[in-house]
Amino acid sequence: KLNHRLTKYFTNQYFMPNIQLKLAEQIKKFANTSIDISDGLLADIDKMINNQKFSYKLFLKDIPISNNLKKVLDLKKLNKINCISNGDDYQVLFTASKKKIRIIKKIASNFRVKLTKIGSIQSHDVKSSIIDDKNRQITLKNKGYFHKF
Repeated sequence: KLNHRLTKYFTNQYFMPNIQLKLAEQIKKFANTSIDISDGLLADIDKMINNQKFSYKLFLKDIPISNNLKKVLDLKKLNKINCISNGDDYQVLFTASKKKIRIIKKIASNFRVKLTKIGSIQSHDVKSSIIDDKNRQITLKNKGYFHKF
């Protein structure tokens, strides 16, 4: 139950997502791994690092959300953590070596796409985690959508 403008925005994002295919095509030349966020951030990052003996550390404050979603969170008094792994975002999630940062930022700039570092990849000896604004680890029940084959 949102106003018409917000309803239209979210409906358009769902049915006509702005998929960055050209950006993905260029970034894959320099990324170590990549995936689109279609099943949810955590579900897809788990798939991306699957069987590679890695874990991740993400920072909630660094995970970007639209201004419209911020409005809804404020309006409905919801928490950002409950929205980051619902899926259908269709953004490019990737890992890359620090040596490649400059070239990847240049590519993104050429496509007028803002890149955001949301965390880091770590050794599998450390458990994957999401860290909140108070530097506390968050546990999520909903990691996203998992296909059953």
